[in-house]
Amino acid sequence: MKLKHILSLLLICIFATGTTYAFATAKKKPKKHFKLITAYTKTITETEQTNPPMPGNFFVVRWEGAGYPETMFWRGDGGWLTCRIEKAHKVNTKGKPDYIVEELATDNIRKGDTLMLTPLTGGRFPIPTEIPEQAKNTLYYKVNGSKWLAFPVSKITKK
Repeated sequence: MKLKHILSLLLICIFATGTTYAFATAKKKPKKHFKLITAYTKTITETEQTNPPMPGNFFVVRWEGAGYPETMFWRGDGGWLTCRIEKAHKVNTKGKPDYIVEELATDNIRKGDTLMLTPLTGGRFPIPTEIPEQAKNTLYYKVNGSKWLAFPVSKITKK
């Protein structure tokens, strides 16, 4: 009878130890610093840029991190482009949601802010060696002196 209790107790201890070890060594999900609300491309008119009109990408995100993004880049088909970061406000235009933006210093970004990220052409920023050459359609950013963090964008709609 005692041997039965000892074996049962031993079995419970082994199970508890294995479960605890599994949880302790499980990979933690990387912390998400923002949530993608929408990603779209639209043609930028001649009045907003130089001639000729060209398509541009736009990303609307809700910032969820405690810190703020030090820098953001877009790695798409057009190369490695720095992103302008602006505060975005949702408005309805002709029954469709759209966003207006205002300037915002990155160190003033707070948790819950809606941001518009716009990749800008024309700069010459070398791709860091840490970024895989085959990486495409990915937002890269740094927060609080971190290494490059990646946020793949799987769907970009056309406006």
